[in-house]
Amino acid sequence: MKAEIIQVLASFVGSFGFAVLYNLRGKKLCMAGISGMVSWIAYLIVWNEMPSTFVANLVAAAVATIYAETMARILKTPVTVFLITGIIPLVPGGNLYYTMNYVLAKQWHLFYLYGQKTLLIAVAVAAGIMTASSVYGICASVWKYCKKEI
Repeated sequence: MKAEIIQVLASFVGSFGFAVLYNLRGKKLCMAGISGMVSWIAYLIVWNEMPSTFVANLVAAAVATIYAETMARILKTPVTVFLITGIIPLVPGGNLYYTMNYVLAKQWHLFYLYGQKTLLIAVAVAAGIMTASSVYGICASVWKYCKKEI
């Protein structure tokens, strides 16, 4: 439990740091940090229920996208501000580093293993973003249409 709390706090700090790089201020800065924390909490919950890297990253990216879409509308900010900071904890940076390291060392078996895992995570994050963004857009259109008809 202690390790998970540290991970969640680290995801907040990492996302907060990227938000600082994007020159966010005030409430938006804190909300961008929370976006990374929310995505990592979703990842941990899914991972504990079903230890699948693909599914955990897919769901976490979808949760980050829904959070980003919602906060962008509330704070009148582009979605990418919250989406990019939200997926920062999910980016397979370490795996990508080891993949490239094993290519240079010509250790092809380890390159294949790390490359496959890196690609799997990247595809899961992309699929989660696309799916959640599409569903959110459809729901927003239906909501707007129903609101206009009533």
